[in-house]
Amino acid sequence: MRKNDRIIACGRTINYEIIYSKKRKRAAILVRPDMRVEFRAPQGLSNDTIREMVKGKALWIFKKLEWFETNRLLDQKKQYREGEVYLYLGREYPLRITFMDSAKKPLAFFKDSKLTVEVPENTSEDLIPFLVKEAIWSFYSECAKEEVEKILENYSKKFGVALPVFKVKHQKRRWGSCSAENVLRINFQLIMAPPRQLEYVVVHELCHVKEKNHSARFWKLVRELMPDYEEYRSSLKKDGWKYVL
Repeated sequence: MRKNDRIIACGRTINYEIIYSKKRKRAAILVRPDMRVEFRAPQGLSNDTIREMVKGKALWIFKKLEWFETNRLLDQKKQYREGEVYLYLGREYPLRITFMDSAKKPLAFFKDSKLTVEVPENTSEDLIPFLVKEAIWSFYSECAKEEVEKILENYSKKFGVALPVFKVKHQKRRWGSCSAENVLRINFQLIMAPPRQLEYVVVHELCHVKEKNHSARFWKLVRELMPDYEEYRSSLKKDGWKYVL
């Protein structure tokens, strides 16, 4: 269940969304790069208690909002135009659009240190961004599947579990998730992140196969598989706003 609320603290208003979960045992406040504030609440936590907790974190919330306001892009979403820069495994590649007589559908690939997209020769100008987007999303999704599978094959052996079923897809609010049936879902846009950030998310979700919560036992499992995970967890929180197509 979700609902919106607001408080006034330090002479300023904090608008936030309350998201209740029966599985959650502890409350948590998230400040997102798009300037949304979320309060993740256990089922039954009262509005008054939530308001007091938000007030108690007001200065921290304002600091996070100010940081995102200072550092966010004017428009994070891509325009799919020639020369625009795209991230792939932490490196930047300028976009090059080429027109081919033989191209039946748009196709993306790397060539000469550029992210190249071929589109059919007679494509109308207004359709080009849509075809380029289609090609890049498809290409990045396939690359992400390959990278995630390699990571899972490696860590599943170390973890002593069978290779889990996984899906790579677009998720608006999550980098990854693990279902009750142990199906892992990884956000394909993580293919833009440096390899170790992607690796951290995959390891994180893999550990949920054994621990469906964020208890001390869960983090112990994560640390056993990836001792330096905190570095990449932190850098993903800092840089994740960049990984938007």
